[in-house]
Amino acid sequence: MQKQYLVICILLIFSCQEPPQENIYIPPLEKESFDNKLYINLAVNDFWSKISKTNLLDNKILSFDENKKQATFEINPKNIQDYIDCGMMNDELYVNYISRIFEASLVIETAINTRPLNNNSSEIEIVSNYQFTSIETGTRWDFKTNEPKLILVGTPAFGSEPYRKCLSKHILESSLKNEIRSLE
Repeated sequence: MQKQYLVICILLIFSCQEPPQENIYIPPLEKESFDNKLYINLAVNDFWSKISKTNLLDNKILSFDENKKQATFEINPKNIQDYIDCGMMNDELYVNYISRIFEASLVIETAINTRPLNNNSSEIEIVSNYQFTSIETGTRWDFKTNEPKLILVGTPAFGSEPYRKCLSKHILESSLKNEIRSLE
């Protein structure tokens, strides 16, 4: 009798437990293409002269190619979720989910390209290359301004979508465009 009572109690206890939660991935919403070009009323050389006297790039210029009239710099932000959108896993931002479970890093290399339009105006293009990495697994998403990336994850939950999508929030590019406009 005691054995039957014990079996019934164990069954009742286990039958009352919530079933394990299934991971549900929701991809980021598609965004309109970001206009990463701007036109300013400054000659290319005047633009580079003015930009070198500002704190626009916070002294993070990695290289300046005089012939191409291009500057590149790199940042490694800790607040990854402010710069990229990789959707949601359950009720959590996917980048935070990856950071919490596997640790993650983000490297953003940005190029500012100039092209003369005439003697007094220039076209400026800002392109960022994003590298979001899951440190523990080595999984890496490489994508650019206006070019989202789909990556096949190694072990998705049974029956779930095996691809994860990441795209830029264009925070860095927007900020640079606003600062460059202020140079005119």
